[in-house]
Amino acid sequence: MFTRKIRIFILVILLGSTVFVWDIVFEYSSDDILEVNFLDVGQGDSIFIETPNNKQVLIDGGPDKTVMERLGQTMPFYDRFIDLIILTHPDADHITGLIEVLKYYDVGYILTSGLEKDTLVYKKWKGLIEEKEIPLILAQTGQRIIIQDGIKLEILWPDQSLINSYSKPSNNVSVMGKLIYGDIEFLLTGDAEEKVEKYLVKHEFDLEVDILKLGHHGSKSSTNGNFLEKVNPEIIIISVGENNRFKHPSQEVLERIKNISIYRTDEHGSIKILTDGILFDILTAR
Repeated sequence: MFTRKIRIFILVILLGSTVFVWDIVFEYSSDDILEVNFLDVGQGDSIFIETPNNKQVLIDGGPDKTVMERLGQTMPFYDRFIDLIILTHPDADHITGLIEVLKYYDVGYILTSGLEKDTLVYKKWKGLIEEKEIPLILAQTGQRIIIQDGIKLEILWPDQSLINSYSKPSNNVSVMGKLIYGDIEFLLTGDAEEKVEKYLVKHEFDLEVDILKLGHHGSKSSTNGNFLEKVNPEIIIISVGENNRFKHPSQEVLERIKNISIYRTDEHGSIKILTDGILFDILTAR
């Protein structure tokens, strides 16, 4: 059983030239811990999930090869297998890093929205999937992916019957899912914008979670007030590049979320959340 009292201290670990600061740490048995890593890949998204029995899921790969370095810091050097890769949508800041991942790692399955793009990077992605004969699954509202017993990813979006009417911009066909472990829930949004948020609110999806990965790097095109109210998160994660040319996150969105605890990859580096399904802890790389 977990100790209910949370012990607060700062632990600094030096690994080569990298300094990791572990902020709030509670006592736990590693056999029970789900690990969700929001990787610092610059102006893009990449999330690495590892379950207590070592099932691994990678969601997006960021805009370049940085994801390989981050996975090397997170996975054992001898581990060359990822159970599931999810491409939320085929924009360059989500798909590009996955090219190197597919070259280096063996992959059990790939889940995508099904949207294709006439770009060189997408053609490389598709070619590698065919070359390595990786089974491809289309995401669909209502799917439940059992990552391991007691840990599931519920797919909220896209609805394949609506994908054509939502495909411009491609952000709006992002695979959105709710990751659930016991009492702790994450909402992983890709780059879905206000149009999708309004659809989910209108159709009364269960959106309330503990941790929200903010949509579209904090752009003003996402995180409308009604959606945020329904999600009602305790923690917000923003995956964003330092001094990026898009000026993400927008001041408008930052004002909207100012009363919520915020962690940003441009300020905190990679962000690791550990949970036993009852409590959760947040560790940052800087």
